[in-house]
Amino acid sequence: MSEKKRFNSRDQANFHTCKTLLNCYIREFCGENPNLFSVNKDAYSIYFPVSNAIISGSLSFYSALGEHEYANYYVNGVGKLDYTYLIELIVNDIKGKHPEIKAERSTDFFNKVGNSFHKLALFLDHSVEQHKWDYITSEQSLLYGHPFHPFPKNTLGFTEDEVKRFCPELRTSFQLCYLAVRKDIFQEEWVSEEKRVKLHDSIIEHVREVLKDKLDSYEILPIHPWQYEHVKTVKDVLDYINQEKIIPLGSFGPVAYPTSSVRTVYIPEMNCNIKLSLNIQITNMMRTNNKEQMRRTMDAARYILHRNGFGAQSNTKIAYETGICTCQFASEDVTKLFTIVYRPIEFNLETTYVLSSLIEIPVNCKHSRLYSLIKSQHIELGAWLKQYLDISLLPIVRLAEEKGIHFEAHLQNSLLTIRNGFPHTFIIRDLEGVSVNQEKVEDDVDPTGPLFYKKEEAWARTSYYFIVNHLGSLIHAMAKDANVKEEHFWAIVRHVLLQEYENNSNEFILHLLTTETFAAKKNMISCLWGNSETPSYIPVENILKKLGSETYGNAKLLV
Repeated sequence: MSEKKRFNSRDQANFHTCKTLLNCYIREFCGENPNLFSVNKDAYSIYFPVSNAIISGSLSFYSALGEHEYANYYVNGVGKLDYTYLIELIVNDIKGKHPEIKAERSTDFFNKVGNSFHKLALFLDHSVEQHKWDYITSEQSLLYGHPFHPFPKNTLGFTEDEVKRFCPELRTSFQLCYLAVRKDIFQEEWVSEEKRVKLHDSIIEHVREVLKDKLDSYEILPIHPWQYEHVKTVKDVLDYINQEKIIPLGSFGPVAYPTSSVRTVYIPEMNCNIKLSLNIQITNMMRTNNKEQMRRTMDAARYILHRNGFGAQSNTKIAYETGICTCQFASEDVTKLFTIVYRPIEFNLETTYVLSSLIEIPVNCKHSRLYSLIKSQHIELGAWLKQYLDISLLPIVRLAEEKGIHFEAHLQNSLLTIRNGFPHTFIIRDLEGVSVNQEKVEDDVDPTGPLFYKKEEAWARTSYYFIVNHLGSLIHAMAKDANVKEEHFWAIVRHVLLQEYENNSNEFILHLLTTETFAAKKNMISCLWGNSETPSYIPVENILKKLGSETYGNAKLLV
């Protein structure tokens, strides 16, 4: 690989890292201090008072929700901006407001941003746009990740060789490892016997040859190859192995493809995703499957299935997790290292894509994959968005009103089947993020479990994950590609919601149209505080209200 290409990849990774850091800083810090960020036409200026420094330059695109695109960066009017210097400016300012942030937290933050930068540079170095675009290539093409996270590509714990073996951005695939777990400590739960996922025949045959007459005493548990080696360093696990409660079986069976979440894999021969436990920090959280998360997942699957989800004939679907399996230890901290979740595939693999990958711009391209796809079919963008909202936003707000069910339908948890260039089926996955409005629960259901929330909390989750996060970035990508203001497409969202409210006086829609602000995650400050599992939030202006006002009946709808 040429030095020129390596330099360009690092330069692009640095430029993008600076963009995400600045946008996080502006959203989380400048909202409370509006004099620190100014825009005059295309010129911007960001002031860092503790360091008495100014980052300035030109915007290539101004975003109504803060996902700005920068043409250049200057430090105090001259020079080139390096992400390491920008971290120093940001941390100094935030610690000035929050002196309780310890030095080790600042160091940890710096290391994770650096890890994310280096991974992004590596991925850009090896980026190849796929000639065939389908479900798995979309899963393995998410190069940049979350636009409002300070280190979206952090995988602290993977060595460079392990990154090359296991990260989806490098289009990897591998066989899983397997454990024989004695039946008295093997735990499994399925939403129904009909939805049980069977391991591939080649796995069963291999295990039969290895275990022979011991076969009937054990169940088989898949495990990520990295995790397979990691758990063998844990004393409780070694004790189980010595007692033959667990028998490590090694690597074999059908090929698995890591998806955009890294720890979830797709196995074509089983037509299934498996959400594995992986004791690695991906972004800022350890990706193991703990007991509470699994309880939420299974409760959500049963609750929604019992209420028929979005309906059998709908173009809005749910990719259900149907079962969990684990090896039981006395300590939950050890048990969660083994817990896995099965999610069968029930969509067209050739024409279904992860939305977060669709809206990214491939290396050496001018437009997002989504824009290129729409324009190749000579489809008008407004018509495309309208149909998209018909199968995504409207079913979501209707289900929230009718059954109180809410989803964390951010872009990486959303799939889209496209037919003839148009949206055909919208699919939501990862039910761990489901919340149910306690006021909508039927009388025979106990509304005190981890699935149930106060109305305002359930509303806030959908408002953030679907409106701010999902539609915010989708509309940003479309507007940037079309070179129009984001408000052009947000007006379509407003119109769709108004029409729906006229037909059905949906309380949640009224909230979306009239609330002053939505709550967005403070990913940067939460990472510095070390509370990413329970993040803080910041108010973001509700663009749906800002766009205008109309009166409908007794309700003043500001949109």
